[in-house]
Amino acid sequence: MKRVLAGLAALAAVACAHDGGTAMTISEMHQMHDWQNESGAQLSAALASDVSKIAHRAGRAGTLSQLQAEGYECLYGEAHEDYREPAAVCSRSFATRACQMDWEVTLTSDPERADSVDSTETAFRRDCVGTSTDWPEAFASQIDTQLAPAVLPEPE
Repeated sequence: MKRVLAGLAALAAVACAHDGGTAMTISEMHQMHDWQNESGAQLSAALASDVSKIAHRAGRAGTLSQLQAEGYECLYGEAHEDYREPAAVCSRSFATRACQMDWEVTLTSDPERADSVDSTETAFRRDCVGTSTDWPEAFASQIDTQLAPAVLPEPE
């Protein structure tokens, strides 16, 4: 009986530590959402919230490591004596047959604390076949204009 109670207590601790549905890692964040079909507004808000929580918990180096493990490519600003850890802008793109999706995460550090995250900014964009599920706004693009049926040449 004690083992069962200890097991249940351990499961409860893990559930509480998981923050009630909030992603604990960048990988979990990408897996928790249906980026092609969910509401763009909800996805954008979840991205901003989850990245901020993950980054403040993991620190700059840990967050950059997680982003790169998930296929993000990062560009860095120039270091300065007042800002030894330059801003990082990391982006990732992924396409399905129906949509092209792009994520962007910007991290800045607190110059007074090494390996810290001072602020995060995020952006999520989705361009799908048709314009009804594009995000943040509907726009006509090549994915929309190249959908005409293929015309095969006449046999000779």
